[in-house]
Amino acid sequence: MISTVFFTMAYNAEGTLSRAIESVLGQTRGDFHYFVLNNASTDDTGRIIRKYAKSDERVMPFTIYKNDIRNGALFFSMLAYSTSAKYMVWCDADDEYTPDFLENMVNFSEENNLDIAACGYEKIDSQTNQVLKRKVLDENLVLYDNLFASEFMKYRGFTVFSWGKLHTVQNIKTTIDDLYRRAESMVIRTNRICDDSIHKLLSFRVADRVGIFGKAMYKYYQYPHSASNTDIEASLNSYKDLWEATKEYLEYFGEIDQLNWDYLYAIHLSLVEEAADKVFASSLTMERKLKALHQIFGDPVWAETMIRDADPQFRNLAGIKGYVSQVRNKILALPGASEQHPACKPVLSLLTAAALQKLPM
Repeated sequence: MISTVFFTMAYNAEGTLSRAIESVLGQTRGDFHYFVLNNASTDDTGRIIRKYAKSDERVMPFTIYKNDIRNGALFFSMLAYSTSAKYMVWCDADDEYTPDFLENMVNFSEENNLDIAACGYEKIDSQTNQVLKRKVLDENLVLYDNLFASEFMKYRGFTVFSWGKLHTVQNIKTTIDDLYRRAESMVIRTNRICDDSIHKLLSFRVADRVGIFGKAMYKYYQYPHSASNTDIEASLNSYKDLWEATKEYLEYFGEIDQLNWDYLYAIHLSLVEEAADKVFASSLTMERKLKALHQIFGDPVWAETMIRDADPQFRNLAGIKGYVSQVRNKILALPGASEQHPACKPVLSLLTAAALQKLPM
């Protein structure tokens, strides 16, 4: 009897797939099946999958002959309705789990009767192997009832992404059912870069009990060619939708308190910073960069963020005037940019207006 189903979708992943597969097959707890989907790859991905399937009967190879990023979510959903396992786990084709992930997470889930168990993780620069970010907790956390709202600041960073989580099959089914019921929602029905994170918020919302296992047991490799780094315009809309979905998530648990409102605006500012950095680092023309920046800083939520008198612990909000000044300087440093350039003036005007709102009266 298997306890768990692992799943990986791979598209042209010949350079990283072996690392992902071996991290799953090397788990200290071995009672699982591992479904690996070749999503119409044109490189050696298919041969790699077949090789592991021949050497380990737990590997279940599948192939789809037309590439579509949605295939992974559809296949994962189908597994939920066909497996007899209790748990399901996602692993990206370019990442890896530590060997003790499954053993720790199943034990943690069983001891605390969890619908979802999420672990800590490391974000790693794929070019240098440098750890860019390490998300951990000193003590494990179990959420239920009003703790979903009161402890939001502690666990929000663990809600993003499909990987690094042990779901019960029932939680996956309930999430899918909820998605179908909400099919007319603008946030859910469109296909964007942030849909993964939005769906995870839904999984948390429909759960009765969620646990955060503080140890980092997933390695997430950051690549410069990822969609969020190359499709800048799509990324901008995604960030806005993710913020709205996060606000909606908190509203589900009741009236949002002052501290969580502050945190929401701090999240918005961090998303703005990330989006603007990607715009400046992109290969877009100056005009397209300025158009994207105008979209970012013309958003009404940005204006609300500028005037937010937040708790001092949110340092990015406290230093927002300095950030505005940095953005202005970066704009004026663009080749051909100036205070009077027709493409620059609308964005600079937005930033000036925002800074004036923040000045003390």
